[in-house]
Amino acid sequence: MTLLSLAASETDIDVAARRLAATGRTRVPGLLGEGAERLHVLLADPAHDWSRAIRNPFDIDVPAAAFDAQSDADRQATLEQIYAEASEGFHFIYDRLLIRRTGVGAEQTPALLKAAADLFNSAAFLAFARRLTGDDRIVFADGQATRYLPGHFLNRHTDANEASGRLYAYVLNLTPHWRAEWGGQLQFLDAEGEVTESLIPVFDALNVFRVPQSHAVSVVAPFAGAPRYSITGWWRSQAPV
Repeated sequence: MTLLSLAASETDIDVAARRLAATGRTRVPGLLGEGAERLHVLLADPAHDWSRAIRNPFDIDVPAAAFDAQSDADRQATLEQIYAEASEGFHFIYDRLLIRRTGVGAEQTPALLKAAADLFNSAAFLAFARRLTGDDRIVFADGQATRYLPGHFLNRHTDANEASGRLYAYVLNLTPHWRAEWGGQLQFLDAEGEVTESLIPVFDALNVFRVPQSHAVSVVAPFAGAPRYSITGWWRSQAPV
């Protein structure tokens, strides 16, 4: 039985490819069909040991459960420090699950997330990525599951990292029925810092954009009705050694 498969229509792929060529970013709706529902159910399971990724200004990962177990006063003080430093520069706070197919930590990765990584690195999916982008250099896709809770954000950055072979970034949105006023939007910015486009995390839509490109994830509102789940990563010109 195939756990996950590509479900996007030929027409939607062609339309998305033209938009990517013209603007450097695009969206493919209905990427996985029923598979997206299954991934959402998996990520919404409270049993997962999410890590909380924080940059303020150094990158650290702490168990989300330990962060949340602080006293209300200590947790609020930590958040206030993060928000104060985030007023300028590249900072973030969000939760993530690393997807490890083999090696250390692979046994802790849920089978369905491994299946997603396997799909994204299959010959058929890589052919889809090359068709969408018109770029035959794509040979590998990495990825992680992410969860943005109220107050989480990702400040402006470009994803530039030539040494790792990053060519395109992708975000597969996995929260049904997201509303614009809940925040958590993928925003693209020009050289002056103006938002030129803002994409709501539409369920089962794959957002793809050329790297480097200035972008951010706007803060998730305190009244958001659900966590913002996704699988994110990069299409690369080289596989990890």
